[in-house]
Amino acid sequence: MQKRQIIKAALGAALAVAGLATAQAQQTFKLTIASSHPVVLPWVGLMSTLFVPEVNKRVEALGKGYKIEWREAYGGQLYKMNATLTSVEQGVTDIGWVFHNLEAAKMPLSQFGTVTPFTTDDVRIILDVANEMNEKMPALQKEWERNNMVFLGATGVDTYHLFTKAPVQAYADLKGRKISAPGSIGLWLKGSGAVPVDGSLTSYYTDIQSGVSDGTVSISTGILPNKIYEVAPYITKVNIGALYIGGMAMNKDSYEKLPPEVRKIVKDVGKEYSRALGETLMQRYEGALKTMAEVGARQSVPVKISELSAAERATWVRTMPNLAADWVKANASKGPARDIVSTYMNELRKRGVKPVREWDKEL
Repeated sequence: MQKRQIIKAALGAALAVAGLATAQAQQTFKLTIASSHPVVLPWVGLMSTLFVPEVNKRVEALGKGYKIEWREAYGGQLYKMNATLTSVEQGVTDIGWVFHNLEAAKMPLSQFGTVTPFTTDDVRIILDVANEMNEKMPALQKEWERNNMVFLGATGVDTYHLFTKAPVQAYADLKGRKISAPGSIGLWLKGSGAVPVDGSLTSYYTDIQSGVSDGTVSISTGILPNKIYEVAPYITKVNIGALYIGGMAMNKDSYEKLPPEVRKIVKDVGKEYSRALGETLMQRYEGALKTMAEVGARQSVPVKISELSAAERATWVRTMPNLAADWVKANASKGPARDIVSTYMNELRKRGVKPVREWDKEL
């Protein structure tokens, strides 16, 4: 009798373990991943082609029966460019690309790249430094956390040039022109006499076509897929530099609902996404310029690519106000702005960068 009870108890325990395993095998996490911009842009496309499948692969490899059921909604299906932060913050999407250049009020300290232009054209270096700073500097971490987000990986863009309706042969040619630029990037036009017009890659075509602006300071990898060269055929290479513009982030509440090992995967793959983005942008940059020249040759006003002379570029750099010092002063009460600029510039130098203007030495 006792033996039978022992067997029965053992069988019950085995069934309980089996039941637990079955329940575990059925554990599915439903996550939405979204963006305001389309997948033709590398930082959005890689969310779908790299981040999602790699997270799936690693979650499955855990062997714990976890599964993620994704809802992918890119290209403004859920929200537009002016709501990238709030949509992740409020859980409209669980994971999204946050364009913090349009969020200077909520993420003031994260704008350090914008106020230190003319450093390097190598976006891989920019993203490496940005990822490290977001991991090691509490003030930057807190900006994500304060907005109910978990930083996953930095995003950036290739070097900035001018794309205009009419030729730009000298820095002085910018005077009086309306130039589209997103958020704080308009600061780069200070001192030129140009009039900044707020916008983004999703609005430039219509703005230039309708006369709201006369052109834009922007990136080749974004201008090409949006066909903005059709209305702004004069491309003037200025090499203002590559830029850290935001990051892929996850809603903090959604993140904390995941098991610790899945959280780690999400963060690890976020960094891989960021590294892959840097490589992709470097590969696509030259090709984008070449394609615009070839395709644009058949337009009524053919695409023409020129380069601002070294002397005119130097005039631009020299004439620009002390953006970094002004920014540090304006953000003195919000955190270690001076330390952030110094750290950024020093980390660039450690990686072999020789900035045209030593912003940290002018603070």
